[in-house]
Amino acid sequence: MENNAKNTTADDVNTAKSTAAEKLASFKAEANQHLNAAAAQLDELKDKLIAQAQEFGKDIDVEGIKTKATEHFDAAKASTADNLANLQAQAETVFAAASAKADQLSEVAEDKFDELKAEASVQFEAAQVKLDELKAEAALQIEEAKEKAKSFWEQLFK
Repeated sequence: MENNAKNTTADDVNTAKSTAAEKLASFKAEANQHLNAAAAQLDELKDKLIAQAQEFGKDIDVEGIKTKATEHFDAAKASTADNLANLQAQAETVFAAASAKADQLSEVAEDKFDELKAEASVQFEAAQVKLDELKAEAALQIEEAKEKAKSFWEQLFK
């Protein structure tokens, strides 16, 4: 029973850790998808702006616009990547804290289980002593009843 309870507690902790890890991985994958989609949209927007600038005429510094647009989009991509990295770091920190708390709760549960087991053992031993006392008393009463019956029997047939 002790092993089952400890195994159940450990299984619950491992399940919680596994679930949190899966959610973290899912979060990372989804964040990467959003980052890639944003980067693709930024690239499309850059291409559209460059195309529009080229349509307005030759007197516009298209290369300067391309350079500035590329700088701005690269900065936006870098900022988005930094934000994603920060979010991932925060998620990993939360996961580590949750994992540590789960381990701590598991240890507390194991300690409480051990305390309850020790208390149950003491109560079981006390019950066993009481049962032995009752058995001994019952045996004495049975012997007394046998003696009385024997005496009564002898009186009837003498």
